[in-house]
Amino acid sequence: MTYQLAIATADDLEPLTVLIQSYVQNHLDMKQWGGTLGQLQQDHAAGYLAIMLVRCNGRLVGFGAWETIYDLHHCARGATVMDLYVDPPFRCRGLGVALIAGIAAEILKQGKGFLRGEAIPGSAARLYERVAVRFGSNTYNLSGKALSQLASLAGKSPREMVRGLPTREMNYEN
Repeated sequence: MTYQLAIATADDLEPLTVLIQSYVQNHLDMKQWGGTLGQLQQDHAAGYLAIMLVRCNGRLVGFGAWETIYDLHHCARGATVMDLYVDPPFRCRGLGVALIAGIAAEILKQGKGFLRGEAIPGSAARLYERVAVRFGSNTYNLSGKALSQLASLAGKSPREMVRGLPTREMNYEN
């Protein structure tokens, strides 16, 4: 299966709202998305969030949204993944890993040094547990050599991504 990663542009936001609606209904037990296309467009244009998209055969099938954060304890800029979603018929094909790798590559290009995310129990939590350092019950940090290794997998095949995943210990290496 081939896929394409891309940073969302203003033109991508309207079709993205269909996936956001599916995400909140199926995974957050919400009847309806609480946002609007207009507000999403405004916040995206203001730079409050960035969104990585994944497409298969031209069809939008997943997204990962993140925002810039700052770690005062290490005086480091990073990013936190707010949401990560792959349409159910396209799951278990490595697209979640592809999205995280794409986000990692993008934040490294921007000079950021860590990626933080939260995961509810399931496949995302298993991935985060394998490659990141956990703080508390469900917050994970990815940094150092682990972040660079994951970023290097952006655009690779699912098989190459699985073979090249960083280890948790790589978070402590530069």
